[in-house]
Amino acid sequence: MAMWRNPEWKNLKDDGIFAEWVQVPNDEWEKREVRKTILYLHGGGYYFLSKESYRPITSSLAKIANARVLVINYRLAPQNQFPAALHDALAAYLYLLNPPKDAGFEPLNPKNIVFAGDSAGGGLSLALGLAIRDAGLSSSAGIIGLSPWVDLTVSTPSIINDDCADFVPNQKRGSAVNFAESPASKEYKEKDAALAEKIKNQNLGPKIWHDSFDRPEGRLQLYVANEGLAIPYVSSMLADSLGDLPPLLLIAGDDERLRDEAIYFAYRSAEPTKYKGPSYNAGKFEKSPFQTPTNTTLEIYEEMPHVFQLMMEHVCSTKSYERIAEFINRTTNIHNEPLPPSSYNYINVKGEFGPLKERHEKVFNWEKIGIVPS
Repeated sequence: MAMWRNPEWKNLKDDGIFAEWVQVPNDEWEKREVRKTILYLHGGGYYFLSKESYRPITSSLAKIANARVLVINYRLAPQNQFPAALHDALAAYLYLLNPPKDAGFEPLNPKNIVFAGDSAGGGLSLALGLAIRDAGLSSSAGIIGLSPWVDLTVSTPSIINDDCADFVPNQKRGSAVNFAESPASKEYKEKDAALAEKIKNQNLGPKIWHDSFDRPEGRLQLYVANEGLAIPYVSSMLADSLGDLPPLLLIAGDDERLRDEAIYFAYRSAEPTKYKGPSYNAGKFEKSPFQTPTNTTLEIYEEMPHVFQLMMEHVCSTKSYERIAEFINRTTNIHNEPLPPSSYNYINVKGEFGPLKERHEKVFNWEKIGIVPS
């Protein structure tokens, strides 16, 4: 499948944001009444990989959804820590809504735009949805999270399970252990200290904090100081409320480490009055203005690992792409069909749908949500 690349995205900043459009040749997208557009945010733990790494996924999305896909290289940690990636994602969305005159397209209706991302990019897509909701901006048509990383406290049972079959290693020690000393170390540590101090001194109300964040080993994640682990735009699963978001499609493999946080996020968004997040956020949901349930579809695929769409030709990969295309068409209202109600689904290796299994309910009784494991 051919694609047109524009490796430098101008007119957003003097130094630009690197991006590319992915499209089917001769798609006549500009002439359509509904110009379906996917803003894709790549994975990589917020500190590696790029838009080029995800062309197998973004090319497939453009084809199966008959949409154009804008993929950006947001700034990466450790040199660019939170909220740099979120700022870049928001800039990309605003670019689509209000493009410069030489962009080659007219401003898009937000209801023609779907956010999508995998792993850290899936978490960033959901964080972007929260930020837009909280700021009162026009929301996108929907959000797709492929194995989304939505809990940087690494607190759910599956992510620290030693028996997990996923290729992703046990995340109990976090990602900061992967950081080697280099010429960038000084800059990184200075930014880390400045952000940590800023969070400590914030006067925006009760601090989002648990004693487990004060680790003798030091920093847990490259993306953010420990003081910021539970900020909703970092770990969106821990937000006061996940209500009033655009429709969600959350997909994860049954054998992956991030499975439980996808499950917990889905239930918290679809049933916000029942599932209210970590113990240290007690009472905050009741004060939130966002209490309307979010239309959420959760799909757990049997025997699949983390972001299985990227590396496997399988019945489950094919079925997940079909479901993504259906979701995009429904949320952008291309067929003028109503959204089905929220649902939680288990898809076996034959592509057959059924309810979740008993093992998937373990996370609901987990008392350590949002608490960094010792």
